[in-house]
Amino acid sequence: MIGNRYEYDAMAACEQEMWWYRCLHDLTFQHIQKKQHLSSPRILDAGCGTGGLLVYLKEKGFTNLNGFDLSPDAVEYARTSTGIDVQLVDITRADEAYPENYFDIITSHDTVCLLQQGQDTIALSKLLAILKPGGVLLMNLPALKAFNGTHDIAVGIQKRYSIKAIKNMIGQRALIKSYSYWPFLLSPGIFFTRSIQKISTVFRPRKKVVSDVKMPSSMVNRFFYTLTNMENTHFRVKPWGSSLFLMLQKNI
Repeated sequence: MIGNRYEYDAMAACEQEMWWYRCLHDLTFQHIQKKQHLSSPRILDAGCGTGGLLVYLKEKGFTNLNGFDLSPDAVEYARTSTGIDVQLVDITRADEAYPENYFDIITSHDTVCLLQQGQDTIALSKLLAILKPGGVLLMNLPALKAFNGTHDIAVGIQKRYSIKAIKNMIGQRALIKSYSYWPFLLSPGIFFTRSIQKISTVFRPRKKVVSDVKMPSSMVNRFFYTLTNMENTHFRVKPWGSSLFLMLQKNI
């Protein structure tokens, strides 16, 4: 995705309103609230993209916010939208940019999945290094190979994850406090759409590949948001979904 200005333009255009982003931001806020004993938590958004989550958290009253991304396009967008001095940093070298045991909460959504094989584990270890003992790392990742499609090609997703893969990556460095596959109720439609996309690339190999990031109609957007937010709030167990949201706690 780095260097693909079109995809950052698409992200910036709908990050505040599109149902998927809104549900992700709500999920993040719900988990941050579990650290309510912290009066002003130091939060880092690692791989902040165009800054949508930082804007959301700022509107929720959080003031000690930091962010970085490897893409100059993303950093430019994020600095403008948030007013925060977002940094240009390689996530696999995050420990060189920030002090050890520094942040109370780190968010990193759909970022390590863009790295080459093995680099995702390195990036995860670097994020844990700059997280305080007992601090939490909130991650959203593309899940399960069945949901692979042209979206993955367009944004540069190298890998889809399962909870077993995450356990292997973190080893004894952190605990998985909670996890959830999502969206569940919309997953049959997502699976069908992605399957059609894969078939279409066989018969139309020269067609320009773009991501799924675009605004649906207001009625569809509202329905998808209401449905997915409801399941994220009330469903205790969801066996699958195209994304995996995790809350990891660094060992004390």
